[in-house]
Amino acid sequence: MKRLAAIIVACLIAIPSVTLGPSSRIARADAPRYTSVALDSLPLVQSESSNASILTIQNPDHYRDMTLNSGVQLWSSDCVLSTATFSLHGKYDELSGTIYNTVDNGGNGVPFVIYDNGDPAHKRVLYSTTIKGLDQTSFHVQVRGVDYLSLFKSSDGCHVTLDIVATLSIGSLSPTAVVSRYPAANAGVPANSKVLVGWNAFPGASNYLFHVWVVNTDASATITAKTPLAFSATAYHSTKYTWDDTGFPTGAYQYALLPLDAKGKALAGWSAPTQITISS
Repeated sequence: MKRLAAIIVACLIAIPSVTLGPSSRIARADAPRYTSVALDSLPLVQSESSNASILTIQNPDHYRDMTLNSGVQLWSSDCVLSTATFSLHGKYDELSGTIYNTVDNGGNGVPFVIYDNGDPAHKRVLYSTTIKGLDQTSFHVQVRGVDYLSLFKSSDGCHVTLDIVATLSIGSLSPTAVVSRYPAANAGVPANSKVLVGWNAFPGASNYLFHVWVVNTDASATITAKTPLAFSATAYHSTKYTWDDTGFPTGAYQYALLPLDAKGKALAGWSAPTQITISS
């Protein structure tokens, strides 16, 4: 019996501990390889970009009542085209995201195109749409083998700004959890603002639970009995939610998502936490 007890203790010691936010989930060893990065984390190819910039916490934009502090912005002060080009080195499989027309231009649509720009003389259209004033459109584009990717806003969109919040991914993920899209891991969000949270649709899900909680507050933060340190909400029939972080102290936070069917039954465990930072 003593030998059996020693073997059990040794096995327990060999098991690593894993903490995953509001609920623990250990990934299967045979799970598909999957990684993702925000498109705006890649540098613009300046020689092939015009009237384009990267949104940051210091250089945000606004769509309706939401603050966008990450993404790619296509703008023009006159009736000229805008292009943002990125070097992908053929290493990504999919680009997914949302396009926002931040200007009320009388309902007129603005043509938007995503190109495979590996051969500038023979651009290949991967995706195209027309976005009306103050509208938004989600997209998924296969980019496997693409070396240079260009986002293009037509010159028809005079004085119109398009913001594109998108994620590049490698590999595929089996439907065992929701995949968050933005804010991306380690992104900064401004304090006392409305933060847009987005994720990929989960098979069979009608609604989603969103949960965000503090990991570590800044040393200068003042905590009282009324200071919010965590927040939960349900996103109904949507893969987006706007979280108002007003009152939350500056510091590091994590958020996770849980997919629900129409009757409120969880279809999977909580997603792996995504860490972000609230900055003043």
